[in-house]
Amino acid sequence: MRLLEILFYLLKNNKSTTKELSKHFNVSMKTIQRDIDKLTILGIPIVTHRGGNGGIELDKDYTIHKGFMTIDDYKSLIMSLYISEKIFKNVNTSSIIEKMLMIDSKKVKYNLDKLKSCFVIDLENNDIDIFNEVCIRINQALDAGKAIEIIVDEKKYETLPISYILRKEGMFLYCYSDDYMLIKINKISQSKIIDKVINKDLIEYINNKNDIKMII
Repeated sequence: MRLLEILFYLLKNNKSTTKELSKHFNVSMKTIQRDIDKLTILGIPIVTHRGGNGGIELDKDYTIHKGFMTIDDYKSLIMSLYISEKIFKNVNTSSIIEKMLMIDSKKVKYNLDKLKSCFVIDLENNDIDIFNEVCIRINQALDAGKAIEIIVDEKKYETLPISYILRKEGMFLYCYSDDYMLIKINKISQSKIIDKVINKDLIEYINNKNDIKMII
């Protein structure tokens, strides 16, 4: 999974930029920014600095980027990898775990085995597939800043995608048409990019949680 590869890139290089990561992983800068946001949601302490000398780096107090990991570091990172693999379809973190095993096999194996035995994730609807055709089109629209046409329960919506939102009910698309909407991803049967222009100063989800139309 690319976002986990980004984490290891930051561990090795200490500091980078959105442009540098975009070139290294051959994706757009908007895609990199979304990946950084996802890593932050998963609990990885990534700090973004703006300006000419800005960049992206792990929090300076996070000892992992200095070449060693404490027990708490291992627990936090393994927990993040474990949860992401259990929540999302088609996400396999085994290659990342293998890299961690090469760093300190005893600590990694002990914490991973303990986590699996005492922290079971039993989701009734583990259907979040971020690599399906619908999400691929949404990702392309997010990268290009374009509107999309989506079909939800046989109803057509022309909307501007803003971000993905992970809630206890599942994964949603936060978007804007005539209203701000939160649409559950698995309710979207089709999606395609359209040329429609939607001029709007968009409000981030975190500042707009109480004024959104829900489609679940």
